Amino acid sequence: MSILLRILRYMRPYWRVAVLVYACLVGVTLFTLLGPWLIGNAVDTALGQRRGSSLFPSSWSNQRMLTTTAVLIVAMAVVRGIVNFGQRYGTQWLGRKVAYDLRMDLFTHLQRLPFSFYDRTRIGQLMSRTIGDVDEIRFFAGVVIGDAINLVVLLVAIYGIMFSRNATLAAVFLLPLPVLFAVAYLFGIRIEPLFGKIRAARGEMYARIQENLSQIVVVKAFTREDYARQRFEQDNNAVLQAWIRMARIFTLAQPAIWFIVSVLTFLLLFVGGQRVLDGDLTLGTLIEFNSYVALLALPAHRLAFMIDITARAIANGKRIFAIMDTTPEIKTRLGAVNPGRLRGHIRFEHVSFVYGAREDEPEVEVLDDISFEALPGTVTAIVGTTGSGKTTLIDLIARFYDVTEGRITIDGIDIRDMPLKILRSQVGYVMQSTFLFNATIHENIAFGRPEATREEVERAARAARAHDFIMEFPDGYDTLVGERGVTLSGGQRQRIAIARALLVDPRILILDDATASVDSRTEYEIRAALQTLMAGRTTLIVAQRLSTVMHADQIIMLEHGRIVEQGTHAELVRRGGRYAHLWRLQSDGQPPAEDVRGIGLSDDQVVPAQEAAPPLEDRTVDEQSRAEMATSARRNARQEH
Repeated sequence: MSILLRILRYMRPYWRVAVLVYACLVGVTLFTLLGPWLIGNAVDTALGQRRGSSLFPSSWSNQRMLTTTAVLIVAMAVVRGIVNFGQRYGTQWLGRKVAYDLRMDLFTHLQRLPFSFYDRTRIGQLMSRTIGDVDEIRFFAGVVIGDAINLVVLLVAIYGIMFSRNATLAAVFLLPLPVLFAVAYLFGIRIEPLFGKIRAARGEMYARIQENLSQIVVVKAFTREDYARQRFEQDNNAVLQAWIRMARIFTLAQPAIWFIVSVLTFLLLFVGGQRVLDGDLTLGTLIEFNSYVALLALPAHRLAFMIDITARAIANGKRIFAIMDTTPEIKTRLGAVNPGRLRGHIRFEHVSFVYGAREDEPEVEVLDDISFEALPGTVTAIVGTTGSGKTTLIDLIARFYDVTEGRITIDGIDIRDMPLKILRSQVGYVMQSTFLFNATIHENIAFGRPEATREEVERAARAARAHDFIMEFPDGYDTLVGERGVTLSGGQRQRIAIARALLVDPRILILDDATASVDSRTEYEIRAALQTLMAGRTTLIVAQRLSTVMHADQIIMLEHGRIVEQGTHAELVRRGGRYAHLWRLQSDGQPPAEDVRGIGLSDDQVVPAQEAAPPLEDRTVDEQSRAEMATSARRNARQEH
């Protein structure tokens, strides 16, 4: 009931409309109940059996009463049709409004949830809940509530009329009702868990579709279409089997409900018919009772449908509210300080970070005791091998994650004490994986500042060396880039992303391997542009290629989440440590086979040095000397050649 009541709260803003709609529903029901009474009265009148409760004066002739009854039935049908239109339209309107508001609340809440939530939740599951689950809840809010009111009004009114006409016969009809509601209850408690399983299986299927179609290039490149089809068939079959189990229970409940309604008809004919033959009951009253039993048949049949939809609403509501009850781990604190325009003095003070793993998984320590400063107007490069924590480190600055220990300050203020929007509005971010929306180039560049003028957008595009290729398109800045920017090359997408970051004029500029997807010439152009644009900003660059960061004011070398070296390029090369080792590997090419872990492989099978070479201190002195001699000999041979 708590789930259902929570859904019903979404009808609160529309309570006036709801009152009007359900008033129309009650009106339709009352007009429907008047029909059998008129028909029964007409039959008794035709047979010359006048009732004491006749609608018409005793002075009226039988012909006049029959004619008037026919006119009244037609008039009621017209009025009932008009009122029924309002009731049906109103219930659909209410259901759609509830679904709209619920979907908006869910989507808005999803925007507030941190990256850690998406790290452990599949996007396809979220799509299933936002679209399918919410859409089915509208049937409960719009249709089932009206059906429930209709059923209650019919039961109370029909049995009220029956008891007023003939208490003995009405009492007989009460006998099957407990059985009817018992069947409905057992049906409800059986199918509600099944709908939960159906939703879970359907969510997995949606996730599989989303995952496969978003990475269709990988599937085709490795010719794994058959494998993808088999995996989807497993998910699709799980949904099918869950629906079949539910259909089996549903098809058992429907005949049981119809059987109970048939028992009512049997009791009517057996008990009522005998009383008609005995002269204790008029034929018109028997027909009237039979019409009321027929009116009960449809709501009784709808009872299974109502329980079906209610069970779906409960199952879907649990999944939706489980997300909406997830408290955002990262949010603006009460009493947050508005720092105004930031200078950009960043300080990491003994920062550690651990990914919050699931209960059945171990925690993953990513950063450990990180301390450094990045001054305004300087460039700080973060380098290291894959998995060393570079991207996580810069994600902490914009509070995509919160530190586990220590703190990060900007201009002396803990970033957790700043409003999130103000903090992130002053951080320009160029992702490693560039994502463009299915919109125009102008809209993609102006994403962070939708009010920006065309001149401002063009200025940012020129600075990112994107203007020339944009103007080569027939529609220029109004060119649609397609889904995920599919009509652009990797380098073009990256330059659009850089222009998007520059347009917001951030005090802190973060480039997460921003030149990884461009060729050497384009990289040179972007770096030349960034030299001017970085002036006055605090810039942090994550890079794999050390040549892109050799002019940084400071370089921080990470390994296993710890700072192992820090200094300028020249200082780190002179020290001859890990940075110098990586620099030699990248500037001299691959070392000979004996200098890598792939010993015994031919030259064309050697693992890339950046991945294969062990850290210097893990080697013996002889191994280091041998590696350095081999590298030197290879360099000399190339120079001689």
